Amino acid sequence: MICGDGVINILQQKDADHYERAGEVRTVRGARTGLFVPSRDALFVAVPVHAGGPAEIRVYTAR
Repeated sequence: MICGDGVINILQQKDADHYERAGEVRTVRGARTGLFVPSRDALFVAVPVHAGGPAEIRVYTAR
């Protein structure tokens, strides 16, 4: 995928050196700047103005 496609890929660690794709979460096309904060288990994603909506920061939490 190209950055800004509007998808967060979810990866699962299988062992110390191997990961596999476990799913995806849709965001907004063009959203690509993100920051994961481990102490909050949260990914903050900057979303540009889209489909008439305002720019925003979305927060996605890890489970």
